[in-house]
Amino acid sequence: MNTYLLTWNPNRWWWDNLAKEANETASGKIIKSRWSCGVTKQIKIGDRGFLMRLGTEPRGIIASGWATSEPYYDKHWDEQKAAGGQKCLYVECEWERLLDPDVDLPLPLAVLQNGKLSEFHWTPQGSGIRIHADIAEELERVWAVHVGASSLSTVDFDDEISSFEGEERITLIRHRRREHKLRAAKLKEALEAGNGRLKCEVPRCGFDFYEVYGELGFEFAQIHHLQPLGDRSTPSVTKLNDLAIVCANCHAMIHRSGACRPLEGLIPQK
Repeated sequence: MNTYLLTWNPNRWWWDNLAKEANETASGKIIKSRWSCGVTKQIKIGDRGFLMRLGTEPRGIIASGWATSEPYYDKHWDEQKAAGGQKCLYVECEWERLLDPDVDLPLPLAVLQNGKLSEFHWTPQGSGIRIHADIAEELERVWAVHVGASSLSTVDFDDEISSFEGEERITLIRHRRREHKLRAAKLKEALEAGNGRLKCEVPRCGFDFYEVYGELGFEFAQIHHLQPLGDRSTPSVTKLNDLAIVCANCHAMIHRSGACRPLEGLIPQK
């Protein structure tokens, strides 16, 4: 997955329903739109995108999301240029978080121009500039702190996610986002059932991180999907009984060589 910087200048194009759409993303809704990507033709479905507000203060990043199409030509967004027959490149986008600068401060240039992030030019003339992977990683971290939590701050990019591409990958990422609260609920349920302790649910294991590691292992365990995402033709609703509390060793053995073994029988009887 590559990461690209798209740009918006409100002095050149006014976003009429920005406030409404920003509120919708704050409540968890995905906003679909298309955006000019300059001369960039390399964007692929599933690539990460950030939107930079330029031209007028407050300047900074106001949105994050994904590309849901490859670049294509259509009539120019500037009405005068469109009237003259000019076209420009667009990419379809889905924004998972959008900030209204009249309400929420964008991730400011002052932050973007410090440390590792300062190695990238954040005020380009055009849109669709690729952000190098190590800078994109730092941007994700800083953006997550700025907005409270971006989608990627709650997504574990394990082999299940990494093996998918394009629309399927985006869908599974969103599925993982929805499951984040469910995982927390599973841990809470297990803690209540175990009188404040979390023990591996694999028969004949029962490993307890707190018992072995003390405070370091307090309320720690791994969550296992009894039905792996890769076996689902479409994302489905996950319930608490679809998840299991497991230790790291059992989790590794369950999935060794790409399998998803049942909990029962994982540890053989002696």
